[in-house]
Parts: sequence; C-alpha cells; structure tokens
Amino acid sequence: MKYLKMQDCRRSQSRVAPIPLCRNVLLGVLIVIGLLEPSAKAGMPSASPATISNTGSSFAIALSRPVWDGKTLLIHADRGTLSVTVVSDDIIRVHFTPANSSGRNDSYALADGHLSAIDPSVEIGPDSTILRTTKLTVSIQHNPLRISFADAASAALDEDDPEHGMVFSENGFSVSKHLDEDEHVYGFGEKNGRLDKRGWNLGGYNYVMWDTDTYMHDAATDPLYVSVPFFMTLRQGKAHGIFLDNTWRSFFDVGHDHPGLLTFGADGGDLDYYFINGPDPKDVIERYTSLTGRMPLPPLWSLGYNQCRYSYYPEARVRELADTFREKKIPADVIWLDIDYQDNYKPFTWNHERFPDPKKMISDLQAQHFRIVCIVDPHPKKEKGYAPYDEGIKKNYFVKNPDGTVYQGPVWPSHADLNPGPSVFPDFSNPAARQWWGQLYRGLEDDGIAGIWNDMDEPSVFDTPSGTMPMNVVFNNDGHPATGYQMHNVYGQQMSRATFEGLSRIRPNERPFVLTRASFAGGQRYAALWTGDSTSDWSSLRQSVAMLLGLGLSGFPFVGSDIGGFVGSPSGELYTRWLQFGVFCPFMRSHSDSTSPSKEPWVFGESDEAINKSAIELRYQLLPYIYNVMEQASETGVPALRPLFLEFPRDEHVAGIDDEFLFGDDLLVAPVLLEGATRRDIYLPEGDWYNYWTGEQVKGGQTIHLPVTLKTIPMFVRAGGFIFSQPVVQSVDEMPGNPLEVLIAPAKSSASWFYQDDGETLGYQKDRFMKRQFSQTRDAQQTVIAISAPDGSYHPAQRELVLKLWADHEPKNVLLKTGGKTSRDITLPKLAGNTTTDSASGWSCGNGLLTIKTPDSIEPMQFTVDGISRP
Repeated sequence: MKYLKMQDCRRSQSRVAPIPLCRNVLLGVLIVIGLLEPSAKAGMPSASPATISNTGSSFAIALSRPVWDGKTLLIHADRGTLSVTVVSDDIIRVHFTPANSSGRNDSYALADGHLSAIDPSVEIGPDSTILRTTKLTVSIQHNPLRISFADAASAALDEDDPEHGMVFSENGFSVSKHLDEDEHVYGFGEKNGRLDKRGWNLGGYNYVMWDTDTYMHDAATDPLYVSVPFFMTLRQGKAHGIFLDNTWRSFFDVGHDHPGLLTFGADGGDLDYYFINGPDPKDVIERYTSLTGRMPLPPLWSLGYNQCRYSYYPEARVRELADTFREKKIPADVIWLDIDYQDNYKPFTWNHERFPDPKKMISDLQAQHFRIVCIVDPHPKKEKGYAPYDEGIKKNYFVKNPDGTVYQGPVWPSHADLNPGPSVFPDFSNPAARQWWGQLYRGLEDDGIAGIWNDMDEPSVFDTPSGTMPMNVVFNNDGHPATGYQMHNVYGQQMSRATFEGLSRIRPNERPFVLTRASFAGGQRYAALWTGDSTSDWSSLRQSVAMLLGLGLSGFPFVGSDIGGFVGSPSGELYTRWLQFGVFCPFMRSHSDSTSPSKEPWVFGESDEAINKSAIELRYQLLPYIYNVMEQASETGVPALRPLFLEFPRDEHVAGIDDEFLFGDDLLVAPVLLEGATRRDIYLPEGDWYNYWTGEQVKGGQTIHLPVTLKTIPMFVRAGGFIFSQPVVQSVDEMPGNPLEVLIAPAKSSASWFYQDDGETLGYQKDRFMKRQFSQTRDAQQTVIAISAPDGSYHPAQRELVLKLWADHEPKNVLLKTGGKTSRDITLPKLAGNTTTDSASGWSCGNGLLTIKTPDSIEPMQFTVDGISRP
C-alpha cells in the first residue's frame, strides 16, 4: 500500500475570510488488481497518490467475444460492458460501464457536435480485434485487455502499458500508458509548474482534478480552481490527446511515481476517455474542442483594459476612478464591483448607503464609455424575506443533505457586519434551478450591468476542513440524484452555464460576458477564466505565463491573471512587467485584495505611470488584431495565446519554452519576467523575424540577446505576418471610423484574413460580419498587396486604410487598382506631411517604413509598389 504524501497545510481563504485547507490530504489506498493475467498481478505498482480513496475490493472481468454494430465495438463482461466507439476518423471513445451503473448518461463536458466517421472496419479474432478508420488503427488485445492506437501508416501513437494497462476496483479505475523519454506532455487546464509536464530531468508532475479555493497559491499548489482532465502529448513532431470524461476526483501522474508511465484514473464513475489524433497539435485542440465546445465570440469591450479591486466603494470612489482614467487619458473600458456593493454580501442586492442610485451611476459611467461588471457568488443567505432564499426553498432549488433537508454552510453572509448567517447553495445540476438563477440577473441587467463575475463557485465554504461542501450532499443531476463526489467538479461550470444562459434570455441579441473562477472541461462555452488569488511576486508572474498557456491548450482561450498579483504589494517594476504581459492576455485586468494597496496604473509614481499608460495604449492599438485572433479562437478552438511548439512542433528547442509565446499566428512576444533585467534572451524559431519596433530583420533558429529597459516589450513579427492595428483610443466606443492600420512583414508570399463585426450583438451569427483576405507577393522588383472583396454583410464606418511596409528604399511608384463597379488605376502621390494625419491619399517613407494611405472602399483593392526590395 502507498500513502499519499502530506503536503504543507496552510490557511486558505478567498479574499480575507479564514478557511483552513490542507492540500491533498486524502490518504488513498489502491489495490491494483484488474484486467491482468494472474502472473502479472503481483508486479503491479501502486497507483499515483490522490487516486482511488475508497477502493473496496478490486475485480477481474471475464470477457466475451466482441460484437461490432458498424460504429461501436461492444465487449460484454460479467462486471459491465466495454465499448470502443468511432466518434470520427480521428477520435475514438473508450468507455467501460459497470453492470451496476445507473444514473445520468449525458456528459457535462461534451457539446452538441456533429462528428462522424467514414466507413470504419473491424477484424475480430480469437485473441485480438483490429478497428480501422481512414486515419487510425486501433488494436484491442482481449485478455489481458490492452488497447493501442496507431496512425494509418501503422506508426505507433499511444498504447496501454503491457504490464499495467487498465485497472478497476469497485469504486474507481486507473489506466497506465507507455511514456517515451522524448515525449512531451501538455494541458491539464489550470495547473502550476512548467508548461511541459514532463518537468525537469523527466521528473514529471502529479496532478489532481478537484476544484479548490486556493488563496495565495504558488508553484507547489495543487489542485487549483479548475479541473480539465485533458492532456496532449508531442513526440517527434506528432501530437495526440486524451480526454478523460469523468467528473469525479481524478489524478494524472506524468512519469512522476513511475517513470515511463503516464497513469490516470478516478475515485469513481465510468472509465470514459477519448483518444484524439493529430498529428499537428493544433489539430488535436480543434478536435478536442469539437467535442467539448468552443468559446463564444466575446463582446469587444471585454477585451479592453479592466480595473478591479476588492472593493471599490462607495459610489464616489467609483466615480473618482472613472474620472481619473479619463483625465489622465489612460484607456480603459470596464470597472468591476466586488462583494462590498451588496447588502451584507447577499447576491442580487445593492447596499444603498454606499450606492444610493446604482442605475443613475451606471448610466453616468456609460456616458464616459465605461461598463460595469459586478460579482455574484453562489451563496444566497438563509433569511426569510430575502426573495432568492424564499423562492429557492419554495421551489426546491437548493443542494440537499442526505436526509433531504437543505444543506447550509458559512460563506460571506456569515461574515456580514449586520445579522450574519449561513448560506444555502443553488443546485445548478437541476435545469429548473439553472433557469431560475439565470432570471435573477434581470434586476442587475435592468440597472445597466454589462457583465457578471461568478466567484467562490468551487464551491467554497468557510470553516470546514475541506473548504467545500461535505461529499454526501445530494444533487439533482438532471433527475438522476448524485452526491458531491460526482458533482463537485462541475458546480462552477454549471453556475457559469446558468449565468450565461440567463443573460442570453434577458438580452437575447447581446453577447453575454461571464467570468468564472471555477470550471470543468467544456466550461469555455459559458465563461472566461482568471487564475484566482495569486501573489504579488516575480515567481507568480512567471507562473502565470505557463498557466495561461496550459489553459489555452486545454480549450480555454479567454483567460487572464490578476495584473500585479491579487495578494500583496508589488513593486512598481513588477506591476509594470505584469501589465506588459497583460497586454497579450485575452482577459486583461488589474485586481487587488482588500488588505493590499490599490493597483491602478498611476499609483507607482509619474515615471511608472507613463510606462504603464504606454503599455495599455499598445493594447488598444492592437485591438483589431486581438479581436481578429479571438474570433479565430471562437471558430477553431486554437487559443490566441500560443506556446511556440503549437506553431513549430518539430522544433525540439521550443518544446519546453514557457516564458515567451505567440499571440495568434504572427506576433511573438517575450515579456520581461526577471527583476532588474537589462537583457532578454529570446529564442526565435526557424524563419525570418522582424523586430516590431524597429523593423530589423533577424534570422530564426537561434537565441538572441536583446538589451531591455523598463519600457521594453520585446515583440517580433513572423515573416509574412499581417498585424492589424489602429490609433490609440480611450475605449472601444471610439473605434468606429478610426483608420485601419496594417503592418505587413516581408515574405515572398503570404496571406491573412481580417474579421470585423459590430462587437456587441449576435448579428455576426446571421451574416452581419465582414471578412477580407489580405495577401502579398514579392520579388526583387515589385511588391503587390491585394485585399479581397468582403464576405458578409457588415460594413464598418467610413475610415482610412493605412498600410505599413518595411522598406530598404523609397518606392519608384505606388499604384492603387480598385476592383469595384468603377474599377480604376490610381498612381498615389508622395505626401510631404505625416501620412497618418494628412487628409489626402498617398505615401511617405521614413525610418525604413513605407506608409500608404487611402480611403477604405470596402471593395477589392490592389497596391503595386515598385522598388522597395526585401524578399
């Protein structure tokens, strides 16, 4: 027997309330006897720590001859049924259902996809079965049961370990996969540690999936708030993924306890996993998100700069904050209200002493182009006369104790100054309760609230050893009652679902914005994520980069961390460096604890303020590019924030790099992450790269050493890249009518799509968008930039088009050819003044940059430029 290591216990809390929480205090025992021949059982190692805690007796399974129905291979046994299903030519489902299984069969993680395979075939023999699709070969050994996956050319991709394989007990299971020394492992959602989960010297990581409120988490903290039982492996440029669709407490051991094995399992529930083929890692993410769903296209304003604190109050403080941003001309779009806006921490209420007229305040802030997002936690106070409590009791919408009474526990209302008391917890696994909860947002929406922030939804419960509800509480589970063992990990996901669906019903033509702290695989369909209660130190900043990259690989592209760290007092330098990284986080928000100083961009002194302002201005300049990449993420699932290996999977040098990244296809960013740094070492993958700030061409396949100051944000554009931008604006409301600027990095040929819509409504789902292709072809004499006719019916406000090309020489000639109803050729003149402010069409050249300006006719356009060189 192997006991779980006791890790350090610390007092964990959300914000300031004390919650004793010992991490990983489950003392588990696993008897690993399963689908093995008797000769193999004695040598079976114990499973990973934090695995099956209540195993009961283990069992072997007597297998029958497989049966094929054209899509699924069924292997019946005395203890249950193993099914191997062809979901698509690149996705195979392996599912063992115990004979005594009962309850809900639907998955909380899976979306309503439309996947299909093309005529799979099967060969059933006495000892083994071969299943083939056009892309995969699945080999199933009958006794002992082992499954392996190969590509169509029979090259091995993934295989059960011959000795250990699948192991079952009465209450859980584990699966051990062979792990090569040159195999890299990524994903697992919100996890600390390096991006490559093989770790240093192949030491490997050991992770638990169990949503947990982790105040002041650090690099050793596990588990965290979000559980995503999905990983991707990469070996010799080929990738595949495995998604374990199981909501129970689960574990993943990446060669940590047993080198050469990747072992995963769960405390209970079915063994139900999906093998997802690549071979490109982006293919794996696209296919995984075809199963679990993709982020909806967010409102444009949510991609602006967000300012938060626990808490901004009273109303005068919120107004002062908004006025300061506008007076200092620091761009911002959103101010956030934490729990102190509420009446004694009760959801859906206002403290009218602090906020006498919320509707007028919000209306006035809207006139200043600010949106307000407010927090709503899942803890209605147990208080007669409080409508959410009375209605929830009357309609039976709260989580129950085993005896049928309503479970109650201490959360924020128990810390109220007046009449403190316990809370009850909505059962978000009940469809009727989700709909009811969603409608409760109507009052806040009527007041003008733009979005909702769901916090404490692990769910967090104060003054309990576990920091959450007891595991014997009972959930509706869509009419199939289940306990907390099964439902805990999806509580936050289903809360954000209730919120998202409720906001969608209240404002049916607007895009909901929801932020959540806790979630599960598939939760990207409902909410953005932030990484919770981080600390204000340099290691936390560095960890944030790897963590956000891992979340993107796990299906969550709309993510961010609290700029400056939530808990503690960052130096001006640390705040600035975190803010500079935040420019490229899809969700960009500064936030701070109530015990920490405020973290606004101007609080560190005039010199730092100027640098911070410049960083936020860069965010707003790049919003056209950022929005474009986020639209791609909503369509494909491939994240905006990308580790280098996602674009360069065959470059072994990038496999472990997690301190630089690509934003979209074309922009490489290497944020400065070390205190007092005067140099930044940057690895540039193969190909040509161009310094974003200077246009200097740099050959890839090497590490460069870039001198840096506090102002420096190292950025490089990939050869052939198109970076869409605009002049600085103070909020997204000022974007219509502003010039569209396009920086084009030289290449012999390249192309990129640019997407636009109104940024707010669901009209884009009904053809109200505009998509145009920008392309270039070059030779020694001539450069041709072509812009296609638009797809979609949306047309932006009248604006200028400004093209920027790095050039070795002034052009000999610049010719514009339009392709609309009145096609014509125009020789553009050289402009004497500033091209970006001159009202006339034409071009100018200076500091190695050719700038071409003309009205954007929203029709086919072609620019032919003679004599500027560069390949």
